[in-house]
Amino acid sequence: MNTIRVILCATAVLATTTLAHAGPAGETRRSSTISIDAHEGDGPERFGPRQQPASGKPYVQSTSQWTELMLKDDAVVMQLTDYGMKQIGEPQDARDKDEGFLGKMLKTMALSGVRQFLDHSLALALTDMRSALVRRGEVVLVTCQGKEVFNKVKINDQVQTYPQDKAEEFVKDINRQREKFPACGT
Repeated sequence: MNTIRVILCATAVLATTTLAHAGPAGETRRSSTISIDAHEGDGPERFGPRQQPASGKPYVQSTSQWTELMLKDDAVVMQLTDYGMKQIGEPQDARDKDEGFLGKMLKTMALSGVRQFLDHSLALALTDMRSALVRRGEVVLVTCQGKEVFNKVKINDQVQTYPQDKAEEFVKDINRQREKFPACGT
């Protein structure tokens, strides 16, 4: 997971600095930052292609509408929502017309790289999960090694939380589905 955090932080820094310096001197700009709290060592979480919520499958969207969790047959998937992807692709300052050619080019390059990177999902296989729980609106998945994942995801310095009742139902569905698999891959 450290590799994931480094890539996300580097991408966020690149986007922030590029957007911050794209306009006239002295002008302040607003941009989005995304971070994931990671612990030592690589975990069982894996990047994959962007997923579509399946009809009838458990799904929950964050209260900020930036992230979504979905339960697939053998994994829990986290990704930015379509709304979140649109916000990354068209930040608040995208309407500025006086950036100049270089500013527009740098912004386009940065946003293209950020969008391409974030247009993926992060999945945790149910066989690599010990349990799932809800803590103050955060959906917490606990790996077989005791590591908590998919919580402490911050966008614009706000931890992504989910409506408590929907999060609790989602976690019940995860734990029910997880019981169909060998405990921690045994």
